[in-house]
Amino acid sequence: MNNLNAIKARKPFNNKFSMTQVKFIKSINLPTVMEITVGSEFDTPYVLTKSDRWEYERLGTTHVNIFDLDRTSNKLLKVLSVKYADSHMSPLAKSFIYVKKIFQELDDINFQSFSNWLEVKANSNRNSGYFEIKAITKYLIRMGFPGFDIDDDEKLARIAVPNTANPFLRYQDTENTMPSHLKSLIIKRLVEFSTDGGLELLSDTELKNLSVLALSYAAGPRPMQFSVMTGKAIKCIAYNAQTKLMRYQMSVPIAKQGRVSVESTKIALSQEIGLIIDSYKNRFGIKDDDPLYPYVKNKHKSDALSIQLHKSLNDALFFIQSDENKRSIIENRKNCPTYTLYDFRHNIGHSMAMLNASAEEIAAVLGHSSLVAAQNYIMATPELSLLKYKALGENPVWKNMIGLLLTGYSVDEADWNGHTVSGMLKGQFIKRIGGCGRHQDKCHLQKIRSCYGCFYFRPFKNPSKHEVVLEIITDELLDTVQISNDSGDKNNPLIDTATQTKNEIEMVINRLNGGLL
Repeated sequence: MNNLNAIKARKPFNNKFSMTQVKFIKSINLPTVMEITVGSEFDTPYVLTKSDRWEYERLGTTHVNIFDLDRTSNKLLKVLSVKYADSHMSPLAKSFIYVKKIFQELDDINFQSFSNWLEVKANSNRNSGYFEIKAITKYLIRMGFPGFDIDDDEKLARIAVPNTANPFLRYQDTENTMPSHLKSLIIKRLVEFSTDGGLELLSDTELKNLSVLALSYAAGPRPMQFSVMTGKAIKCIAYNAQTKLMRYQMSVPIAKQGRVSVESTKIALSQEIGLIIDSYKNRFGIKDDDPLYPYVKNKHKSDALSIQLHKSLNDALFFIQSDENKRSIIENRKNCPTYTLYDFRHNIGHSMAMLNASAEEIAAVLGHSSLVAAQNYIMATPELSLLKYKALGENPVWKNMIGLLLTGYSVDEADWNGHTVSGMLKGQFIKRIGGCGRHQDKCHLQKIRSCYGCFYFRPFKNPSKHEVVLEIITDELLDTVQISNDSGDKNNPLIDTATQTKNEIEMVINRLNGGLL
């Protein structure tokens, strides 16, 4: 009882925080619950964030997190704990003490002090708390917390890493930045809104935000690169009147201009992204020599272009979520994840390295005038490749599986009155595997293959049809692996795509059989 009274009597804020930081913390919406990904029926599925004592069971261990700092520090610590649990699919648990301790030890709460702490920790080769504090630092940058600039994200990536004997920690630090189910969601929504019907549904602001997301996902430009792009930087260079297929090209500005002027690199863009950019340019009247993303000045507040782009990017990420997720975020029941332009940039570099791209190719796509940064991505690749399918729990493979919960709830075939899903697989016609709750009359994704893992998909409850689909997809996967090995192309990206599709189907079948869908 005395402890509770002590908690209530705490001073309202820590003098380590500036008044701007205190005001920012007060403005943050703290979700009412922290959802916890459970591994068994005995695990605690959530904790109420209002309490200053969080106790939960996870994997046979009881964890207790006590928030006994001042009220302002407690709120920020709770927000960061929720963000960590959401992005890592597991709470801080025992690592909570390291995050709490840094708010007690540091004299100033800003990027420089956090960066110095990480550097000291890395040089001491002690990894306890390093990766958790690094994740917390990234969240503060993404939130736009005063003292942490958006461009600090790039500096964070260059901070030394402890020479840990546990390679899984490095893997988590590097690969978890952007889970595959988020990439899949982005791709499907970009395709959906690149159609005539999809573009008509978008407001001007939504279209602009989606164009920022599309370019970030495809090319990963820095804010500075966005600022120097003109309307002619992206254009259609080929069109087939019979097939209606288009080929788009993007001129990638040099990320950091050296003493010698270097000509911009030309890279290909998908037709879907090209159509979104074309529609954006037409709506906003952007001509060839106009800035593609002009700096918008406001009478009351003039944010830097990097902050405006950051807001557009995250508004777009919110926009592409399912209606259910949007409601949960608006009602403060779920944390809204945030990403920076640099997260997408690092995703491009690491993804290309994992697919065996050369340093020259990576540098060309990212707009580097030297190969130094590209070689860093490649140097991290062998270790990541060995671990790619071995880790489980806090790794992206598990996150991919959890991401499949995006699939809509199952329905009885007799009760469904909307669009139904049928299609051809390997010469075999598969009829009515589920319903589709899409808003447009026509779906431009590939039937059946793209449905599992889509939140518009409503699988019918009879698992036998899904088992037929699984058998065909499994055969295709084995054929793809065999052909890739025979041709010497072991990094064929189609293997990952087919594997993900197979996992999506298996998850739906398992959930149907277990009555969880």
